[in-house]
Amino acid sequence: MSEKNMAAPGPWRTPAPVRAAFFDVDGTMLSHRLGTEPASTREAIARLVEAGVTPILATGRTSYLLDLVDLTGFGGFVTFNGQLVELGGRVVHSNPMDPADVAVAVRQAREGRYACLFMERDGMYVNTIDQRVRDLAELAHNHYVTADVRRALESDVYQLNLFVGPGDERILLDECRHSKATRWSDIFCDVMPDAGGKDAGVRLVMRELGLDPRECVAFGDGGNDVDMFAAVGTSVAMGNGNPEAKAAATYVTDHVDDDGIWNACVRLGLIEGALL
Repeated sequence: MSEKNMAAPGPWRTPAPVRAAFFDVDGTMLSHRLGTEPASTREAIARLVEAGVTPILATGRTSYLLDLVDLTGFGGFVTFNGQLVELGGRVVHSNPMDPADVAVAVRQAREGRYACLFMERDGMYVNTIDQRVRDLAELAHNHYVTADVRRALESDVYQLNLFVGPGDERILLDECRHSKATRWSDIFCDVMPDAGGKDAGVRLVMRELGLDPRECVAFGDGGNDVDMFAAVGTSVAMGNGNPEAKAAATYVTDHVDDDGIWNACVRLGLIEGALL
């Protein structure tokens, strides 16, 4: 158990009865080491549904990148780091990137300045497959295809994956007017509209469903989860999370591979059962 867990007296507490739980995917629901979702996580989410808590996805991924997790019982989807929000099978929010900023990325990618993944609602493509792209494909268990990225000039692009190290995102951002970056890996960063982010998507879901932030809990592990943590009443960082996420969270649970989601839900009193 982490030092932060040990500092919490007795059972963990929430400011109000929890009605909704927001879940990141990579490193939170999905184990990168195993390439799958732990059985205890699937069981915890099923128990949450039985207890009347609505699970909602909040991820940088989107629908065509979610085959590795069980979405049974999920009541909503905040994808592309908040740029697309779906509830009850309908789109309630759509916020693609500024076309001028996308044009900058297209130009720089065609100049060979970096590998860049362009993510549209129904598909994605990269200008080149370099070592960083291969590393992410192995880490996230994704598959990438190359294409003429000029197609992005005629499409709605919701997010970019910029394959550069920390700090080098400025290569793109210094020429953009309406975009920002966040990251959960040194391999790449997510680039999105500057008014976007998981927190924006989560707040929209809460408004749509009539939820008070105190009635919501969020689970995550990376830098792109920090703003989401600030939007809800209770936040839980995974034991494998980065220092930024752990510092921002209300509580820190166990590693994703050590039943972190299940144990957090038990400690919060959201489900009944023993710590694993």
